Amino acid sequence: MKKFIALLLCFLFVFGLTTVAYASDSDDEIIYRYNNTESATTSFAISSTGYATVKNSYKGRTGYFQSATITTKVQKKVGIIWVTVSGGSWTDNSTSTNYSKSHSVQLSSTGTYRAHVVFVISGTGGSDDKITKNVQKTYS
Repeated sequence: MKKFIALLLCFLFVFGLTTVAYASDSDDEIIYRYNNTESATTSFAISSTGYATVKNSYKGRTGYFQSATITTKVQKKVGIIWVTVSGGSWTDNSTSTNYSKSHSVQLSSTGTYRAHVVFVISGTGGSDDKITKNVQKTYS
């Protein structure tokens, strides 16, 4: 009898700890991470000849997005700091809700590089979104 009661208590204890999840009633409910932006992405590639290409894209929130400033830097790691390479800095301004643009620079030496990109996206959804992306690659 003691075994039966112990087993019953264990059973009740285990199933009593389970949690219940409830799904939203509305399929169109979206929670945005940013005020004026749906997404922002950066890709960074270095060819075997040292040609570095950064591609930046964003999608503004429809009805909220107004403008964007995208600052792109290709930087080399020197010791513990990052130094922007010659010819590796660009600033773009856009009023397009959907944006995609690439920039390239020829690297002069091997090493560890990164694309450092700051998206500042303004609109009526609240304060400006400041989104920073760092994508690191090694050129050898």
